[in-house]
Amino acid sequence: MLKCFAVFFAVLSPPMQATNGPPTVPIDIQAERMELDQRKGSVLFEGNVQVQRGELKLSCARLTAQYADDGTVTDLLATGRVEVTSRRFTARSQNARYTRATGQLELSGEPSVSRGKDTMSGQRVLIWIDEERVVIEKARGTIRSSTLTGKAKVP
Repeated sequence: MLKCFAVFFAVLSPPMQATNGPPTVPIDIQAERMELDQRKGSVLFEGNVQVQRGELKLSCARLTAQYADDGTVTDLLATGRVEVTSRRFTARSQNARYTRATGQLELSGEPSVSRGKDTMSGQRVLIWIDEERVVIEKARGTIRSSTLTGKAKVP
């Protein structure tokens, strides 16, 4: 039973490290249903899933976490109206996968990334939150130079 609680509280630790806060920042998670399968090494949250750790927030219809024998989360899959928000950006898609080994968040299914009033969309969006790096494949949208740097002001 102790392992069950450890996995439950650690489920979103890897992608949420991007908050630059101490590792003891609590994770607040709400869902209509949670199912833990220790044999498969997975935890499933379903129904209006809301997760917050520090300034980073995730909402979706369904969230599945895969974990190793030691309880370390290895992979997260969010589906259904996925939204990831931080103070720097908002990303939306139908699906998102976080892979701990690469630190990469991959969004698919009409993905978009917004910063302020500017939005870029594409076929696939890759985000490395810790590196503050984004790649948008087949990108389209309109951006202002101040959005690119976060510093410039348009006269």
